[in-house]
Amino acid sequence: MNEELRILCRVQETDTEIARRRQALDSLDAGTQLEEEIGELDRELAELRESRASAEKDNLDCELELKTLEEKKERFQGRLYSGAVSNPRQLSDLHKEVEMLAREIRKLEDRILELMETLESQRSQIATRETRQKELKEELESVRSGYEETGARLRSEIEGMESVRNEFASQVGTQLLKRYEQIRARMGNLGLVRVTGTTCPGCRIALPAETLKHMKAGNARLTCENCGRMVIWEGPRGNEE
Repeated sequence: MNEELRILCRVQETDTEIARRRQALDSLDAGTQLEEEIGELDRELAELRESRASAEKDNLDCELELKTLEEKKERFQGRLYSGAVSNPRQLSDLHKEVEMLAREIRKLEDRILELMETLESQRSQIATRETRQKELKEELESVRSGYEETGARLRSEIEGMESVRNEFASQVGTQLLKRYEQIRARMGNLGLVRVTGTTCPGCRIALPAETLKHMKAGNARLTCENCGRMVIWEGPRGNEE
């Protein structure tokens, strides 16, 4: 292998390492899923707090109404048992009123009990979600810190490798480099492969015998007939086999 092709191999090696780091950079977890989970918890908490506020208002209204009805019931009972009313019809009306108020009071007490249970459930749900929200925010902070640290390292490595790559590329002829770049752009960053057997490492397809013959003879301006990548022989040559 002549010196120019040896250097082109170094260009390909460096391009491969740069691509790996770029892929690693693109796949870094920036905390997007955690942000979505936190956002969903924020919405759930907002709904629960709104629902709790409504239940607290209903509970307060019921307690005020209950107090009013209990006071009214006491007044009617006072009149009923005071002896001041002797008319049978009036006594019957007072008795019915007391019974009606008692029924309304029982309904309100049941409603207040339901609201208290609802409020307790809401408080528990809110507390659970607030705890989870805190945990997720702490986890997100850690993920973001790792993302920034790892991202900075990978970008620094890429920058350094690009400098090395440019140095190698400057030592390769313009036409050869252009050919390599065109193939690499079509073939997923792999424009040149080193062959040591009978198949192309790029596409895993067997190379024609004629191509192998020319490669072993030192003709390096060859390409795989299947994938079009540049192929360079690195196995034994001629009588070295």
